[in-house]
Amino acid sequence: MTKTLEFIADHLPRVTVHDIRRFSAAADIRDVRAFVAELQAFVHERVEAIELPAALEVPTVEQSLAHKAAALRAGSRWEPGATDIQRGRATLLESFEQPQNLPLAEFARLANKSRQQIYKDIDARRLLALNVGPRGQKLPDWQLDPVKQQLTQAVLQEVEGIDHWTLYRALSEPLEGLGGRSPVEAVTAGSIDDVARSVFNVLGVH
Repeated sequence: MTKTLEFIADHLPRVTVHDIRRFSAAADIRDVRAFVAELQAFVHERVEAIELPAALEVPTVEQSLAHKAAALRAGSRWEPGATDIQRGRATLLESFEQPQNLPLAEFARLANKSRQQIYKDIDARRLLALNVGPRGQKLPDWQLDPVKQQLTQAVLQEVEGIDHWTLYRALSEPLEGLGGRSPVEAVTAGSIDDVARSVFNVLGVH
């Protein structure tokens, strides 16, 4: 007997004396309790004798999970179409041109550093720079604030391999855990490590 039918047979409702009353008009039952027991055994035996087709078998938990996982798996890998790429590039350009993102020369002037030193800081992952093709590099102006720059550097040093645009959004977009403020808005001199951990959580870095 299959596990499915075994489960059904073992969990059938018990036949009761009350159930037997429906037979009183058609049969003369001399020993009601004995009849109840015999009827219960008869039903159980009949269920056990059934053979279910494989297609009707109730799958195990593992089989169910495997089936659901297979259903979520695409037949072919998704690749962005021309429209998706254009839309993504337009979004990057819009962010790139925001007034708080300064051209490298302007950032160097306000930071009172040479361009060469800014390039060195970018290469050493002390500063976050944004790039969109041949338009040069721009740096978010929050890095002119020493505390915000320390937060940015702390994140950059721990997440090598994650592109700068992803880091830019993680640092500049509101987080529920920070009361709806972005990390660079919420950070203080005494909370750099805590805010950095919030950013790492967003990035999935532990």
